[in-house]
Amino acid sequence: MLLLKNRSKHSVFRILVVCLLLMFSIIPIASAATPDPITNLQITSTYPVTLAWTNPTTDYDYIQVIKLNRTDLVEVYKKTLTKGSTVFADHSSMSSNKEYWYIFQAYKNGVYSNQVKKIYQN
Repeated sequence: MLLLKNRSKHSVFRILVVCLLLMFSIIPIASAATPDPITNLQITSTYPVTLAWTNPTTDYDYIQVIKLNRTDLVEVYKKTLTKGSTVFADHSSMSSNKEYWYIFQAYKNGVYSNQVKKIYQN
């Protein structure tokens, strides 16, 4: 019985030592940097709606575009554009007398940039 008590104390002690070692030996993981947003977003054509922009100055993986029916607050679609794209043409149908919001965000390592928005009224 005495041997079992000593072993359990040693086990608890070992666990505490291992926890302390792990706690102080883990290298802090740096959070991913937020990519810069796109700039100079402009509507260059109305049929099809074509948007052009300048890509971020920081590194990014892709650009995400969300089209939102601003009148009804309904997401129409979400598209991922390849790195290096600077023009996007929207060939989807649009209802008359509605406003649409094009929302652009750069993406890098799980982090999105600030949103850049452009409103188009049909």
